[in-house]
Amino acid sequence: MGDAEDLDIDGLLLPGERKYTFRELAEQGGIDVEDLRVWWTSAGFADLRDDDQPAFTADDVAIVKDLADLFALDVIDREAVLPGAQSLGQAMYRLAEWQAGIVKAHLDTAHDAGVTDPSAGVAQVIDKMENLQAHVWRRHLSTATQRLVTHDSSDAMTAMMAVGFADMVGYTRLSRGLAVEELNTLVATFEARMQAVIYGGGGWIIKGVGDEVMFAAEDPAAAARIGLELQEPHEYPELDVIEIEFPQLRVGMAYGEVLQRYGDLFGSVVNLAARLTSAARPGTVLIDDNFTQAIADEPGLATRSLRAYRARGFRAVHPHLLRYDKDTRAAKDAEAAEAAQEAEAAAVAAPAEATEKS
Repeated sequence: MGDAEDLDIDGLLLPGERKYTFRELAEQGGIDVEDLRVWWTSAGFADLRDDDQPAFTADDVAIVKDLADLFALDVIDREAVLPGAQSLGQAMYRLAEWQAGIVKAHLDTAHDAGVTDPSAGVAQVIDKMENLQAHVWRRHLSTATQRLVTHDSSDAMTAMMAVGFADMVGYTRLSRGLAVEELNTLVATFEARMQAVIYGGGGWIIKGVGDEVMFAAEDPAAAARIGLELQEPHEYPELDVIEIEFPQLRVGMAYGEVLQRYGDLFGSVVNLAARLTSAARPGTVLIDDNFTQAIADEPGLATRSLRAYRARGFRAVHPHLLRYDKDTRAAKDAEAAEAAQEAEAAAVAAPAEATEKS
């Protein structure tokens, strides 16, 4: 990459003289070395307690002072430091991996353009990414805080919530036959579809692992429509290019009280939703008894009780098949048929228009 290989990325991101060891950092920041070590390593960094090499700057001291202030204000429970720092570190790690690709792309572009010193451009890109992530974080924080302060429960750690999983059928077998680029396209398409439907339907994604996402919604009716919409036919032009069909999905959902902890959800409701997902046939949505009762009067939805079965951790699971009622299903089918006709007409018209222009 020419001169770009010699670019001081560390200096751009972490400016300032390295003049403090880890122990000096704790002393300057007014925090116990062990408390700082727990926070630092939980955030995903190496234990530098016994390292005599100065590795920290005045900016690091300022951040440690902020952490000490939060401890002093009793805003952070010391017992919560470990999981809190782990959540922060994992989120920032994934974000940094994505953003590193953006910086690399900028460096490649600068190199191709003959730029010998891309540092100013890289600094600008980094600043804009930092502003972007801070803004997105504030919006997510606003939503999460409102959800907690307006909740009926006196215990902010628990809430009544619909929890669901969406799982790609046959992913393991399919992925074995794909090139890395094709697999990347498939996973990216899956994630984009999940985000569009779940966030668009009033829910949010708890976490995703390749071929599966876990999501939640406070309103069970909203969660029901999210689950059904995930199973609706959809056009995936990016997959058409590489001649791959979007896999069918299994969706399972349960409703009830869950434990909220650092962005994740825990409890029997979560486990039940996972069991229902495993039991669902491809292309279907299964829900539990509580979920069925919660949406009993919701227009446009229908359920059918299925045979109970035993599952790990549960004496008996009573699944219900969730679907649209007949009128809603007919309306959606008609809408899909009309969209297909319009797409076909557009495809026929495109070559004709190109011929006329030529």
